[in-house]
Amino acid sequence: MTKQWEIAIVGGTGGMGQIFAKELKPFADVIIISRSLEKAEKISKKIGVRGGILKDCSAADIIVVSVPIESTYNYCLKLLQIMKPGSLLIDISAVKAFIDKLKDKIPNHLSYISMHPLFGPEGSFRDFNVILIPIKDEKNWLSNVEELLHKLGATTAITTPADHDLIMSKVQVAHHFIYLLLAFYLGDIQIPPNFFTRSFRKTLERFKGIETNLNTVLEIQKANPHAKTTRKELSSIIEQFVSLDDETKLKELHNKIESFKKNYLQK
Repeated sequence: MTKQWEIAIVGGTGGMGQIFAKELKPFADVIIISRSLEKAEKISKKIGVRGGILKDCSAADIIVVSVPIESTYNYCLKLLQIMKPGSLLIDISAVKAFIDKLKDKIPNHLSYISMHPLFGPEGSFRDFNVILIPIKDEKNWLSNVEELLHKLGATTAITTPADHDLIMSKVQVAHHFIYLLLAFYLGDIQIPPNFFTRSFRKTLERFKGIETNLNTVLEIQKANPHAKTTRKELSSIIEQFVSLDDETKLKELHNKIESFKKNYLQK
């Protein structure tokens, strides 16, 4: 990918949008898009790119949609109506359920690849995973996108919308839910810091990342189609292990921990 390509980032004034703008700037002519031209120009000046509003996307080769999950579908619909022939639309939503009703609305002259960068606004592409979901790609945009992401230091994986949401219901929904429950449980209990263990301090540090992106975390809990089932499964497990006096349950717990270590800690 060279700078002869123009990349418009819708929602470019937000946290993730700014990461995309900063990291893509060496490889493309970047324009960040906001509802407020004044805001777009103010932030774009700091980053060293251009600012614009939605209609300015009509000249872009690639459009990245970096807006809240609940707004992604509507923005994609609007953009599909003004994009130039041969251009590529990319959304970076953490939930892909909306793609099923969007894919039939993609004109033949456009391409669409869904993306999920597996890091938050405080991160970067380097040494992180990025999920790619090719929906319509007649001009082989996928190879260009993968090449660019690899230059940025990311590792890529290809999947489908359905598989993405199912896997993310474990990686994001279950993971975040445990932190949310802990915060709810301890919310009204003021434990003096001199009682904190080292591991509890580490948990508090990790929770800061959850709290910083709380709106997105809660959106994922609501929008992922498997979220409710996942939370029910976790609740059922908690009920089973309320008492750890049962030797059979203790043995089962130890076996599951060994499986967990084998699957996630020994690679």
